Amino acid sequence: MKLLRLAGITFRFHWVFILLVFVLLYYGYVSETIIIFGLVLAHEVVHLLVARMQGLEVGEVELFPFGGVAKIEDALELDPQVEGVVSLAGPLFNFALAAAGIIIYANVSSWRQNEILLFFIRSNLTLGLFNLLPALPLDGGRILRAKLCGTLGFQKATELCVRLSQILAVLIFVLALYLFYLGHFHMTLLGTAIFLYFAAEKERSAAMYAFIRGLSRKKKILFEEGVMPLITLLTLPETPLKEILRRFTMKKYHHVLIVDKSGRILGEVTEDELVSTVLEKGIYAEAKKVLRKK
Repeated sequence: MKLLRLAGITFRFHWVFILLVFVLLYYGYVSETIIIFGLVLAHEVVHLLVARMQGLEVGEVELFPFGGVAKIEDALELDPQVEGVVSLAGPLFNFALAAAGIIIYANVSSWRQNEILLFFIRSNLTLGLFNLLPALPLDGGRILRAKLCGTLGFQKATELCVRLSQILAVLIFVLALYLFYLGHFHMTLLGTAIFLYFAAEKERSAAMYAFIRGLSRKKKILFEEGVMPLITLLTLPETPLKEILRRFTMKKYHHVLIVDKSGRILGEVTEDELVSTVLEKGIYAEAKKVLRKK
């Protein structure tokens, strides 16, 4: 649901967020509603400001009760370091607000019994810590993927993070059922588990699009910077192109040597030639198809 446009950015609110707001208002938690709304919005605005400081353009943001998901117009995945910095900014902002609240609580005696201040501190700590969970699409999942990209490649790192996210979602779901068995029904935990599981699956689907988009931007970066690191990969002729793509690293160019089982070089292909074959024959085509195409 589109409710707000600020500084050229469209803010959309997920139905779960809207439901939470109405439930809180229905039970009379007006101040708490304003705090949650403000913190979630501020959390995401900090992400956007840091993204713009890194030279990225953001077109749209969808807000959830725990934060939001920004649609970056530029290929953020091209630079894992930038993705890590942008992702970390939100939780650090919440921890800074929580620290400020704790300082006020510790030094101003008249505020120590103020329930709104305590709710403000708890909300910031919860928002910051929850977003650092190593699960996509949370900030922690994006930070973990950025760390893994350098060694595993973008696709493989994404797949690992998606599996970890879904394992975490299942564990949260089991915890919710266990608490229900004990007589404590936590709708928030149940909803979080379901959301994380399917949101992670959505990230898997979006990863290939982001990956191909990133590959198409490499030439532009090469022309702008004049130089780019080169990585050489060895592969057997029968290896599916999908397995080679999984090991591609963003912001680096790849040169692939195709060898037989005795180690004899059968041929070499560039990244452009491999991607062209993928678009023509599909990701399950064998590496030797690229040689035949030449």
